[in-house]
Amino acid sequence: MVSGKYSALSGAVAREQSMANIAANLANVNTAGYKKANVSFESLLHGAKQTKEAQGINYSRIKGNFTEFSPGPMVETGNPLDMAIHGDGFFKVQGPNGVLYTRRGDFVLDQNGNLQTSNGMAVLDGSNGPINIPNATISQISISSLGEISTMGRDGSRSVVGSIGVVTINDTSKLKREADTTFSLQADGQETIATEPTLVIGNLETSNVNMTEEMTMMINSLRTFETYHKVLKSYSDLGQKQDELGSLA
Repeated sequence: MVSGKYSALSGAVAREQSMANIAANLANVNTAGYKKANVSFESLLHGAKQTKEAQGINYSRIKGNFTEFSPGPMVETGNPLDMAIHGDGFFKVQGPNGVLYTRRGDFVLDQNGNLQTSNGMAVLDGSNGPINIPNATISQISISSLGEISTMGRDGSRSVVGSIGVVTINDTSKLKREADTTFSLQADGQETIATEPTLVIGNLETSNVNMTEEMTMMINSLRTFETYHKVLKSYSDLGQKQDELGSLA
């Protein structure tokens, strides 16, 4: 009976972790560039071990966390510093401990003309250098679909001042989720500079989370969790009955 109790407990813990993951997705349904987080389950016993040694009782747990990198819908903002990547690719930004990757493109200029993310990380060019746009207002800045940044003078002259770094990742499973919408690249991952990226200027890529789908998954996980809880209560009641019978003997 104890084995069955722990089997139900492992299932309840796994479902609770799943609900926490779903809650995080729902909290970011309106976050630009957010990528949906998923979990996978696994059984700890297989084949003969389950059917013979464990007498059909099994244990479950979260096997792993992975990210769904499918593109989210684009929305037009009209802001010349907002940009979305059409197709594969990531922007490069300077994190506190190294280069990070993101699909979130709501960039801003600080008071010194440095191009930054909305939470203050420097946007990088293809050589991992920061991008500075000196002595220019937003109305004077023009960004091409290839990421080339130009400023327009009052006399109509045009000067190229930098370029947005866009890269592709050979294996997105090597990306580790970090703060906000950023990812770090594991040592065995590889980036490739996108020589001809396609940026949609004045647009933002929204979250790829489907609220209806997440709500359905949450309801299913909650009902499964409640089922495991009922099983645990049944085992608890049986244990009390056993103690009572033992005391009478």
